[in-house]
Amino acid sequence: MEYDIIEFKPKEVPDKFWERFFRFSEACFKFHNPDDPLPNRDAIIQRHKSDSPHSYFKRFLAVTPEEKIVGRAYFWGAAETSPEYENNKNLCFVGLEVLPDCWRQGIGTSLLKTLVKEAQTYGRTTLETGTNHDSGRAFLKKYGATLSIEGAENRLEMKDIDWNMMKSWVEEGRKRNEGASLESFVECPEEILDEFTGMYTEAINMAPQGDTEFRSNIDGKLRREYEKRNKEEGWINYTLISREKDGRISGMTEIYYDPRDGYKVHQELTGVRPEFRGRGRGKWLKAHMILYIKEIYPEVTRIITGNAESNKAMLSINERMGYKKYKGGDGYKFKIDDLVTRLNTS
Repeated sequence: MEYDIIEFKPKEVPDKFWERFFRFSEACFKFHNPDDPLPNRDAIIQRHKSDSPHSYFKRFLAVTPEEKIVGRAYFWGAAETSPEYENNKNLCFVGLEVLPDCWRQGIGTSLLKTLVKEAQTYGRTTLETGTNHDSGRAFLKKYGATLSIEGAENRLEMKDIDWNMMKSWVEEGRKRNEGASLESFVECPEEILDEFTGMYTEAINMAPQGDTEFRSNIDGKLRREYEKRNKEEGWINYTLISREKDGRISGMTEIYYDPRDGYKVHQELTGVRPEFRGRGRGKWLKAHMILYIKEIYPEVTRIITGNAESNKAMLSINERMGYKKYKGGDGYKFKIDDLVTRLNTS
């Protein structure tokens, strides 16, 4: 198959381009999620056009002479202005996909070569990625990727929830954590910004990491950038925290919601500081959150989350809530020098 690899700059393409883009992206989406509604197109365009401060973020497309998009890839790495740069300056994250009816024609390999060149340009030595399909696993292993973490996308259907149990978890949480309280926000209050971002960073890095190398370092400035970007992209990032009698933040959980894809909510990070574990705070936070979703977003029918298979404590809570595994999603990594040799590039 004849094709070219081009850089994709969403803010610069004409309006007519997007129909070709969606023919590609929606075909890929339906292959992996055959029973799901297609994502809202306006939301996708809006997210593609938003800026990504403090990072290097590039997109590429494989395009035939007939202007058919047959593959795409992205490259992301922390920039020097990011508080996450120092710990992760050797790393980059990439992803690629090819139309299923165009597999085994060298498109994925060409996109991977493009990503390796980007990694070299920014001085990265390790490339991390992931896949949720056997074809992706075979492709990554072909070029020497090593498994870094086993994970899965888990789904909770609202109709399957035991609401009486959720209410009992909330009541139990109140009783077992006397003097503690729950607070919520979309934009973090300035007076707790430093403490919250410190706790948030701690919670991310406490979660099982497997052999992945990226380590987070979210400060107040970066949090404000994320809040700005969420607003630009149409996301509602709702956060719930637990506070102790002395005011300390002991735990948190968060969701992402876009009304344009109103049937689903993304459950993201949940964490409790080690010194406050053992009294049901995680259950309290997650049950309170799910009752909030039911009340505020009655149109939601599904909650989606991701978990490392080694995160037994969180998986236990999720399974009792009714989450079921939808599909695996494993992390892999390469050493750039090894990839250069295997791809016969320089």
